[in-house]
Amino acid sequence: MNRQIRLGGTWTPTIGWLIGINVAVFLLQNFNPMVTEWLGLVPGLVWPTRVYTLLTYAFLHGSVGHIFFNMLTLYFFGGDLDLFLGRRRFLTLYFGSALAGGLAALLLPPNTMVIGASAGIYGLLVAYAIYFPHTEVLLWFLLPMKMWVLVTLWVGISLFYSIFGAGGGIAHLAHLGGALFGLAYTLRIWRPLPVLKDLQYRWRRRRFKRIQ
Repeated sequence: MNRQIRLGGTWTPTIGWLIGINVAVFLLQNFNPMVTEWLGLVPGLVWPTRVYTLLTYAFLHGSVGHIFFNMLTLYFFGGDLDLFLGRRRFLTLYFGSALAGGLAALLLPPNTMVIGASAGIYGLLVAYAIYFPHTEVLLWFLLPMKMWVLVTLWVGISLFYSIFGAGGGIAHLAHLGGALFGLAYTLRIWRPLPVLKDLQYRWRRRRFKRIQ
């Protein structure tokens, strides 16, 4: 098997629009801080007048570093998925993960302010790890690691902090919600028979490679 080390991303118009919208909203936040108050997700205020924040929170960011690393990750992995899935399915995956993250964040303390695209991006990362598990990425641009290992590690961290609390003010529950939607959407768990057939095919293909 040839090694594939991930050094960059694939630019597509969809990724360009998503990054552009996020950057534009971030600039608006800095120009008018009330944008964060209007669009941010506060669990105790969602129902009944701020249901829209279950999605709009995913376009907000708290700092330059926050938006930079989210958009960098979106660029690294989103373009391939956009081409692989097609725009409609890709956007369903991304926004569905963001919405699932928003719903999961409702379990946080009622006055918590939740912002960031991370839930949507976690959904993309899980999907990428399922479709391209053996692609290698450079963690911190230094350490080669298979995609499935990296994503398992990140999701495990979110699960740990979601159960035991803390986590440096990061909404790990939202990350976990996005990851779970990415898993469900990619494996189509609401259609168990195709999933079982796909797993059977993957197992047979793995055995065939070993025999070769």
